Amino acid sequence: MCRNGISLALAALAAACSDGTAGAAGPPSANRETIVAENAGDANEAGNGQGVANLPSSYGRSFATLDEYLEHLRLYAGPVDRPWYRKIGPDSYELVTTVTPRGERRTYTRAELMREFGFSR
Repeated sequence: MCRNGISLALAALAAACSDGTAGAAGPPSANRETIVAENAGDANEAGNGQGVANLPSSYGRSFATLDEYLEHLRLYAGPVDRPWYRKIGPDSYELVTTVTPRGERRTYTRAELMREFGFSR
């Protein structure tokens, strides 16, 4: 008789669990970039629609100078495991990313980054 009670309890539990989708949340509607962009808000005044737009990891913002864009990458792209550039000298930067093979260091001059991203100042 005890076995029947346990079997009944397990059957009821299984039935309750199989209908668990009724109150469950749906799939996420936004990716990490969208969430970071929403949280970033107006933290950087350069995102006012002036300057260079459509840059990688810019989250829909535009930037007047390379320095503003690189700072944005450091603050908002780096923490969510996106590439950013670390200043390693007066005119040189190192690409920081988790996909760079160990020991391989990729460096760029300021002029190279300005050309790459379309900045004039």
